[in-house]
Amino acid sequence: MAGNILIIYTSKNGRTGGMVDLIWQGIVEVGVSAAVRTVEEVQWDEMLAADGIIVGTPVRFGDVDWQIKKLFDITAYQGYPGPLSGKAGGAFTGGGRPGSGAELALLSMLHILLNHGMVIQGNAYSSHYGPIALRESSQEEVEATCNNWGRHWGNLVRRLKTGGS
Repeated sequence: MAGNILIIYTSKNGRTGGMVDLIWQGIVEVGVSAAVRTVEEVQWDEMLAADGIIVGTPVRFGDVDWQIKKLFDITAYQGYPGPLSGKAGGAFTGGGRPGSGAELALLSMLHILLNHGMVIQGNAYSSHYGPIALRESSQEEVEATCNNWGRHWGNLVRRLKTGGS
C-alpha cells in the first residue's frame, strides 16, 4: 500500500458517522490503507504512524465537537510542535441544516490541523473544505461527495508518500 490514513470521528445523531464508510471506500479504491477509530478509541501511536489523519466532527454550535477538540488539545502536549507535521490532514462534518455552521466547523478543524503542521489540500471540484452531510442532503449526494473526497485524500497521501503525481 502507498500510505495509510487514520479516520477519527465522533457522531451525535449518525450523520457524521454515516459518512465514515463512504470516505473509507474512496481511500482504499486508490490503493491507500485506512483505519477507522472513534475519538474514544484512537491511540496516540496510531496518530503518529499514520501518513494522513482525517477528522469527522458533528457541528456543535458552529464549531468542532468538544471531544475532537480535546483530543487535539491533549496531543499538543505530546511533543508539540512537530509530531503530526507533514502528515496529510482533512475534515468532514454532519450538521442539521444550511446555515447551522457546517463550514465554520470544517474551517475550525482545518485550523487545528494546520497548527499541528499538517498538509491541507482543498478540492476545486467538490466540497472545497471537506464533505458535509446535512439533514436535507440526499443519500446519493452524500455518497458521491464522501467517496470523491476519500479518493482525493488517498491520492494526496500517496503523492506525499511516494513523491509521485
